[in-house]
Amino acid sequence: MLECTLEELCHGGVKNIKITRDIITDEGLIMKQEETLRVNIKPGWKKGTKITFEGVGNEKPGYLPEDITFVVEEKRHSLFKSRGDDLEIAVEIPLLKALTGCNLSVPLLSGESMSISVGEVIFHGFEKAIKGQGLPNGKEDGKRGDLIITFLVSFPKELSEEHRSMAYEVLKDCSWA
Repeated sequence: MLECTLEELCHGGVKNIKITRDIITDEGLIMKQEETLRVNIKPGWKKGTKITFEGVGNEKPGYLPEDITFVVEEKRHSLFKSRGDDLEIAVEIPLLKALTGCNLSVPLLSGESMSISVGEVIFHGFEKAIKGQGLPNGKEDGKRGDLIITFLVSFPKELSEEHRSMAYEVLKDCSWA
């Protein structure tokens, strides 16, 4: 298993992995040898990608050395999840902004942030896709997935009777189709 961060799967990187393998000495003895394998992570690799090092595994008398295969696993990220080439992030938004629209600063995997404007009424679970801000496609150079923002609307914990009446007056004639 080769654990990679989303940043490594997005931008690429290098991992050095220590292995211990059996080798056959010139005298015919089997002994352990430590080696470091260098894995060049390519942008666009996904969970499940296999990387094989041919002939660097255990040696046995009368056989060619074994291959070593690593399978890419994705480390959990604190903000993002991947779905294919797309990145997903959940953003909490207050009820007032959900009803009236707003400008938001949304974090990107690069560590920067992007300002987006949302004009429509946002409901809990509403999704908005930002084209080309996801993970690179490992098979098509220059193509990237989307950043999918899921909005989580936070409601007030309590309202006074006066505020309830005001909300009722404002919202009573809205069509909820």
